[in-house]
Amino acid sequence: MIDETGKLKDHYKEMDYAAEYSANLPVILKHLNVSLAFTSYQAGRLMLVRSDGHKLDINFKRFSRPMGIAVTEDSLTLGIFTQILRFQREDGLLEKIKLPLERIEDDITAPKVNSDNDNEGLNESLEQYGLVAPSSVLAESEEDQERLERQFKRWQEYQESLFQPADPRVDACFITRSSHYSGMINIHDIDWGDDGLWAVNSSFSCLCTLEPDSSFIPRWKPPFISALVPEDRCHLNGMALKNGQPGYVTTFSKDDQPTNWRKSAGKFEGTLIDVQGNQILLENLSMPHSPRWYREKVYFCNSGLGAICCYDPATGVLDTIAQVPGFTRGVAFYGPLMFVGLSKIRTSDVTSPAPLREMYQKTYSGIWIFNLEDHSQVGQIRFSGNVDQIYDVAILPGCSFPELIEPSHPRMRNHFCFPQL
Repeated sequence: MIDETGKLKDHYKEMDYAAEYSANLPVILKHLNVSLAFTSYQAGRLMLVRSDGHKLDINFKRFSRPMGIAVTEDSLTLGIFTQILRFQREDGLLEKIKLPLERIEDDITAPKVNSDNDNEGLNESLEQYGLVAPSSVLAESEEDQERLERQFKRWQEYQESLFQPADPRVDACFITRSSHYSGMINIHDIDWGDDGLWAVNSSFSCLCTLEPDSSFIPRWKPPFISALVPEDRCHLNGMALKNGQPGYVTTFSKDDQPTNWRKSAGKFEGTLIDVQGNQILLENLSMPHSPRWYREKVYFCNSGLGAICCYDPATGVLDTIAQVPGFTRGVAFYGPLMFVGLSKIRTSDVTSPAPLREMYQKTYSGIWIFNLEDHSQVGQIRFSGNVDQIYDVAILPGCSFPELIEPSHPRMRNHFCFPQL
C-alpha cells in the first residue's frame, strides 16, 4: 500500500476521468449498431463506448496492462500483462444479467462456506486490487488512515455494484471463456488468422501463435534480428493480417541489441516491413504503430508526428491522410469510417521525445473518426482526467450497448453456457 515515496497509494485515482464527444456520435454508433472497445494500459482499463442513440455511456473494466484487442462476430480477445483472455458473446445470458445476482450463501450451485473461509475470500479479493482491510494495517498518520478507509469504502461500493442488474439497455453479453498464460512477452497487437490467434511478442522481437503446452510458438522475426531472446531489440509492436496470415509489421528500429531503440537520441528509424516478402518497405518513420490491411492498402500510424498514413504496395505511394494533436495509436475500420486512438505526449524512458512535443502546445487523448472517402473528420471523443494513453481500438459489430463479464466478476460463479446433451 506504500509507494516508493512513502505515501499511501490511491488505487482508485485512475477512475477519475471525463469524456466529451461530438453530438453526432451517439446517433452514428446506434445507426450502425456498433460499439467501440479500447485499451488504456496506463489506466489499467478496457473501456467500452456504448450508445443508446441519445448519449454515450463509457463503461470500464479493470485489467493489468491491457493492450491488443481482437474482435470477431462472437468474441473479444484481449492481451494483458501475462495472459491472453478470450470473451465469448453469449446473448442467451442477457435476461439473467439484467436480474440481481444472488449472494453466494443463497446460491444452490455454490459450496457452503464458514466464516473463516469468508474472511480468507475477502482478503484474497482485496489483494487482487492491491488493497488491505483498514483493521489489518497500521497507517503512519491519521491522514493515511483516513485515505485507507476511503479506499476501502470505494472498494466495498464497487463490490456491491457487481451484484446489481446490468443496464436495461444492454444488447450483447461477452463472458470470460478462456485464458492462456504467456508470461510477460510485452504483448502488443493481436488478431485471429488462419492459424489461430497471432500476437506481436515485443519482448522476443517476433510474431507468435499460442498453444496450450507452450508460452508461445515463435513464427516469424524481422530479418535483422539474430536471436529470440527477451530483450525487446527493435520494439516490434504492430501487425496487420492479410488474407489470414501476417502481412505487415511496424518496428521502432532495425536494432539487434537489447532495447537500443530507446537510446537513439534525435533519430527516428521506424520501419514498415512486408512479412510475406521479408523486406523493409518504409524506413525512418517516427515511432510507427498499428498497421492495418484494408481495401488493398496498408494504413498505419506515424505516431510521433500524430499522423495516419496510407501505403499502397502496388504503387509504392505513401499518403498522409490526417495529422492530429495526439500520439496516434490504435486503428479500426467500419465501412468508410476509420477510428483512430490518440494519446497525450508523455514523459518516458525513450531518449528522443516525439516531434509532436514541438508541433502542438497541447495534445489530447481520445478517439478521432474520419471518412476515408474524403479524409474529413466525422467526430471525436476526447478524454480528460487520468486516461492519457490509448493503445488499441476495436469495433464490436452487431451491438450498440454491450456488457462484458470479467474473470473476477461474481457472475462467473453461476452463469453457464453449454450445448444440448
